[in-house]
Amino acid sequence: MAKKVISSTYPASDTVFNVANVIAKNATLSGLSNKVAVIEVRGKGKDRKYTYAQLNLRVNRLADALRRAGVRKGDRVFVLLPNRVEILDAMLACLKTGAIYTPANFRLSAEEIRFMIKDIDAKILLYDSGYAAMVSEVISKDIYPLTLVEVGGAKVKGSTSYDAFVKGASTREPGIKSKPGEIAVIIFTAGTTGRPKGVKLSHKCMFFANLANGASVALNRDDVYLGAPPMFHAGGVTCFNMYTLMVNGTIIMLNNWTAQSSLEIIKKYKVTFFFGIATQLKMTIQVPGWEKYVKSLRMVNGGGEPQPAELKQAFMKRGISYVSGYGLSETGATGLNWYAKTMDDPTLSRASECIGKPTTFVEVKVIDAEDREVKAEEAGQIIIRREPTGASGYWNRPEEEPRKFRGDWIYTGDLGKYDEDGFFYVLGRVDDMIISGGENIYPSEVERAIFGYPGVADVAVVKAKHPQWGQTPKAVIQMKPGAKASEAEIIDHVGKVLGAFKKPRKVVFVADMPRAATGKVDKKKIKELYEEK
Repeated sequence: MAKKVISSTYPASDTVFNVANVIAKNATLSGLSNKVAVIEVRGKGKDRKYTYAQLNLRVNRLADALRRAGVRKGDRVFVLLPNRVEILDAMLACLKTGAIYTPANFRLSAEEIRFMIKDIDAKILLYDSGYAAMVSEVISKDIYPLTLVEVGGAKVKGSTSYDAFVKGASTREPGIKSKPGEIAVIIFTAGTTGRPKGVKLSHKCMFFANLANGASVALNRDDVYLGAPPMFHAGGVTCFNMYTLMVNGTIIMLNNWTAQSSLEIIKKYKVTFFFGIATQLKMTIQVPGWEKYVKSLRMVNGGGEPQPAELKQAFMKRGISYVSGYGLSETGATGLNWYAKTMDDPTLSRASECIGKPTTFVEVKVIDAEDREVKAEEAGQIIIRREPTGASGYWNRPEEEPRKFRGDWIYTGDLGKYDEDGFFYVLGRVDDMIISGGENIYPSEVERAIFGYPGVADVAVVKAKHPQWGQTPKAVIQMKPGAKASEAEIIDHVGKVLGAFKKPRKVVFVADMPRAATGKVDKKKIKELYEEK
């Protein structure tokens, strides 16, 4: 019998920054090839588990199938899949073949999806059967011939089932070289013109963004990671999934997140690290008896929106470290990442807006309107150095790049500051700042004060008109089920916590907050509905 050998394509010339090749190494004797790499949650006793060896064979099989279908280096593979093992196959297969993984939000309209497919000139559309009706609508008019691969069947006319597509494909390593600066992933984000724009992430960017995020929370091979962000979101691509696999840990793919289901999964699979946006963490701790499910957790990560101190404390009181995170798609979804282990950590004791310090490799500054770096405690725009985690620019949007990419820096459009100890605070969008009688009011500080009122589930503060002072805060509030509050009570509460001029003069109570596809509060929509100009 032939002896097993240690063999992989990593590291080798021109492949050192390819994340897929790093993960493939773990499928050899250099890693823990028989360890479970992925658990796909399907429910009702149908969960599927894949070892590193099995995952790598799946990836190589799809990579060869893509090549047989004519996909070549630089071609775009458009993906409409929930968090299931096939989306992981697709991403890693694209990276190995030099194709560009281009996922999109499956909650978008057919018209928006059609625009994206045409914008990137996609070679293949890989999608879930659950989206068959939308895909049929997408291809029903003015769309060029497109190879359709359907996971779960072949309901759309002209499509090929995923199983048939990969049948007979080789499981050998593709052996295709990728240069660090070549584009690996395109993540779509909102454009200023109303058209979505694709953020171009290179292999080098992917490598360092994953490394920066993973190292900042000290993930290792013993960790079991559950991430709520979908893998069409930058947070699902560079926030912990890939890094966990890079260090031989285990990830869980959950395609239909609910607070209850995530708690049950955490308990069942002894999850050690959970990442969700702050809204999802809020929902989690509102589940009765949630504490009994989380005994295995050593750390949770909140991101994507303001993270109240009360939320952080709920986990910290149970010995679970809380990671405050901040980043953009353009920065590789990294920037600031800091885990608190004690209640007196600055991210808890100083203010909810305190996010911490920059991750490894990342440099962050705060500048004024004239691009001059400000001093400690002075507010300005947060900018993040482009190298080594930042995007290469926007796909087909050169006119939008100067607003975001300027020289060596990425201009976030977010308002922030740092204190005398170098801890950074995110205060909101630059254009969200409220100027009342010449005084600056940051929506985040008013939101923090209101969130501390009993029964408040979510809050967003926008601008309102004031006959004397020009502008004043206006609070949009969602209460927890069964909880009640009056406008006067909220205003009085804020006046006790902050200066009188920061009190909202108007309060609107809503049954449900508008939310983005990720589940976080949709501040843009709230501004459209409630802001006064």
